[in-house]
Amino acid sequence: MTTNLLFDKLEFPKVLQYISKYSVTEKGKLLTAKLKPLSTPDEAIEQGRLVEQAKLILIRQQPPPLEYLPNLDEILLKSKIEGALLEAKKIHEILKLAVVARNLLQYFKSNSEVAPDLYNKNTNLFVDKVFEHHINKVITETGEVSENASPKLREIRQEINRKRNELVKSVTKLVKKLSDEDIVREDYLTLRDGRIVIPVKAEHKRHIKGFIHSESSTGQTVYIEPAETLELNNEIISLSFAEKREIERLLKELTKLIGASANELIDTLKLIGEIDSLFARAKYSIEILGSYPQINNKKPFEIKEARHPILLKKNGRDETIPLNLKIDFKKVIIITGPNAGGKTVVLKTVGLLSLMINSGIHIPSNPDSNFHFFSNILIDIGDEQSIEDDLSTFSSHLSNIGQILKKADSSSLVLLDEIGAGTDPAEGSALAAAVLLTLKQNGSTVLATTHHGSLKIFANEIDGFENAAMEFDNEMLKPTYNFKQGIPGSSYAFDIARRIGFSEDFLITAENYLDTDRHKIENFLVEIEKKSQMLNERLKNAELENIRLSGLTNLYKQNIDKLEREKIEILRKVKLQGEEFLKDINRRIENVIKDLKEKNASTESILTAKSVVKEIKEETTGIIQDDVEDIDAQSSEINVGDFAVIKDTHTQGEIIELSKDGKKAVLASGKIKIQVPVKNLRKVKPEKEKKSEEFVSYQPNTELKYRLDIRGKRPEETELEVLKFVDDAFASNMTRIEILHGKGTGALKKLVNDILSDHEKVKNYYFAPIDVGGDGITIVELI
Repeated sequence: MTTNLLFDKLEFPKVLQYISKYSVTEKGKLLTAKLKPLSTPDEAIEQGRLVEQAKLILIRQQPPPLEYLPNLDEILLKSKIEGALLEAKKIHEILKLAVVARNLLQYFKSNSEVAPDLYNKNTNLFVDKVFEHHINKVITETGEVSENASPKLREIRQEINRKRNELVKSVTKLVKKLSDEDIVREDYLTLRDGRIVIPVKAEHKRHIKGFIHSESSTGQTVYIEPAETLELNNEIISLSFAEKREIERLLKELTKLIGASANELIDTLKLIGEIDSLFARAKYSIEILGSYPQINNKKPFEIKEARHPILLKKNGRDETIPLNLKIDFKKVIIITGPNAGGKTVVLKTVGLLSLMINSGIHIPSNPDSNFHFFSNILIDIGDEQSIEDDLSTFSSHLSNIGQILKKADSSSLVLLDEIGAGTDPAEGSALAAAVLLTLKQNGSTVLATTHHGSLKIFANEIDGFENAAMEFDNEMLKPTYNFKQGIPGSSYAFDIARRIGFSEDFLITAENYLDTDRHKIENFLVEIEKKSQMLNERLKNAELENIRLSGLTNLYKQNIDKLEREKIEILRKVKLQGEEFLKDINRRIENVIKDLKEKNASTESILTAKSVVKEIKEETTGIIQDDVEDIDAQSSEINVGDFAVIKDTHTQGEIIELSKDGKKAVLASGKIKIQVPVKNLRKVKPEKEKKSEEFVSYQPNTELKYRLDIRGKRPEETELEVLKFVDDAFASNMTRIEILHGKGTGALKKLVNDILSDHEKVKNYYFAPIDVGGDGITIVELI
């Protein structure tokens, strides 16, 4: 089977047609429509990764600066010919190509963190502003030659305009005179061969001296160029020739300029086409909620929740039944079940998705799927009757299968629909068994559909084979299109006939002619399927019950957490009350001592009073300290949604994420997100609930240096360090500090900018002068 026939059978061109509608450029549409499986898994994986990066950029709502570009290969090749001249419109299209290339390079540069591979792949895009300037100077935005393209052209055009105005005035004056004499047909001017003429009534043509250019179809009007304007018209024509020569000279210069860069422009046009194709595939992936799964031939071939792309487009996601399939050691799968149950759709889904994966196209499946990279996809699907070769359907199928057996190897995916059909059941079944055994020996991955009952038994007995079935609803007597591995399926011929309306007598007669053993097997399969459906139903109910119990568990946990929080709040209030109690005792005792002094009490009395005070303080302080320690221990339990402050800083915000081990948290403070060890956080109330601003005590750092060096560090490691440095500097009454981040990739520079732009204690910040570090150092002025 030829590659094109394989593509058509699996409807691969239809998918490419869907994708190409997202392309913008002519080259992009052409490349997308011609996508085909790549030679190696590495190439396919690279394409899938590039599409994923393009998708990430699109999700960030940053569409690429792509514009419609025609295929300019032929024009660019022509520009390389000595003395060639390109039209102004074509040169304008080449200018557009250069502008799009420059904008794309800048676009990928600004998104290099999200899409590094896309950026690295397209660094060779043509960028030359001098080239653009030369064309812009000559060609206008509408693709015309500008009046200011050269001084000479400007002078010629000004002279042409002056002469034309003079000519129009002269002819208008003459027409008015002739109109009064009823010589002209209409009171208007017209052009013939680029010259202004007067429409004169035929009977008066000899009354005007001049040159007759033509006459109307009726012969009643003659178009005459008056003798008075012959010289002016000649001068205008002559100037027009001069204008044309100057334009040709300018266009030849531009053509030569383009020719010098033609090869680079051709390569750039191809690159832009590839970029366009990648973004078209990315948009398609977003549309189908697609992904690019793993490609690993060492792991089991596993498809999870995959949908046929054509059915997905036609029926929508909810109405398209997903396919789940896993092939490990048993590499030959025999699929049975009723007609119109979806067996062929399974084959086509596996084949089409494999083609798409091998071509670097995302597919509508769970990203945890794992595909194998097949160097050959060999199929025998559909009616292959050949009138030209005088072959029956069965003969044609056998011929096709013969070719498959010659090509199939361990890196082949073989899809066989209704194997062994079209001839005597016993002989067809025997031939099918031989074909499948041969393919197994070749190491091929095989999916085959059949109605032969003996093949179900064969698959159950032979090592490396596995039965599978298309599920059937016994009560409604209709297929569910769900694929089930591990058990064979029944054809349900009698059940379907009963549903259609055949009488019981008829069906009893038919059953009498059915092979007894086969009848038992079919009934056994029906019973298996019924039990399987019952077990699935019970499993589904058990899963629902499990979900319900999980919900209750979460509810109880929330209630426990709530009680714990209430307990902490009570302890906090106790602490505050205790502190107030201590202050009150201290105040009263001091008053007692004061009274004792004022009343000239003895030194011994005063010492006794102080000793009592000390004992009271130690007892009460011990009690409150125990409470405080208890509060601190419990307040370390920080959850997502809590508000917290970073210890020894003014920075506070909401906890939006916790690490799995609970040791690190992500704090959202304004626009900044900071990863902080949980031990460095203290829970606080949200600002909107505070009655007064919470005060965080700072101890001035006398050893703080005026400069922080974070070069070579990762952004996530330095967020807290930069923030603490600024806070410490402010607390130490410093008004000017420096942060040395270097130039590098710009990630640290951006991090510093994000923190400073949102910090309430920063008055101003800017890069250092060029001679002392430039944009590698940020100078910060504090309030």
